[in-house]
Amino acid sequence: MIEYELPEEKIPFFNSNFEEGNRLSEGITIIQGINHSKLGFRTRRKAKKAIKHYTECLNLIPNHWQTNWLIAKVYQVMSENKKALEHFEIAVNIEKTNPDLPREASISAMMSGDVELSVKYSLDAIKRAPDDAGLYSNHALHLIVVGDNQKALYFINKSLEMNPDDEISKRVFTLIDNVINEKEKRPKYNELY
Repeated sequence: MIEYELPEEKIPFFNSNFEEGNRLSEGITIIQGINHSKLGFRTRRKAKKAIKHYTECLNLIPNHWQTNWLIAKVYQVMSENKKALEHFEIAVNIEKTNPDLPREASISAMMSGDVELSVKYSLDAIKRAPDDAGLYSNHALHLIVVGDNQKALYFINKSLEMNPDDEISKRVFTLIDNVINEKEKRPKYNELY
């Protein structure tokens, strides 16, 4: 467990900003399948306010992985993927066991166009949670983008062995199979999420 040292008188300030950031970002962080580039004015304003509160927390404790994670999630919903990636990377480097951190870093890396980095992080997520079939599917998807067909096929088959009924993994398998058999074009980094 990581200990954060903060002077006693600053703890209420940190806590109030953290809680307000959480309140403002509740319900606006990324949900699969929603187009985040079309946030409404009010939602975007709430997201920016949440970032301000989280930034106050990071000014006090820059290596607070939870705040880095949360601010990255808000940047992600705003489609500011490079900023999101910066904060995910900080969180990944601090907290070494949570698989969600490198998984989200891999998604932001892909959305930023850094496909090689996305593969590195999706593999890191698997190392942290080797029994999570969804992580294998995510990694396979990233591998097909970089052109590593055989590894993509290996990882999607592994995902389906672990969870044969998973609809997302089935769709990823179909995509990979179609790309390998030239029935479909290889997806580009900006076509996945």
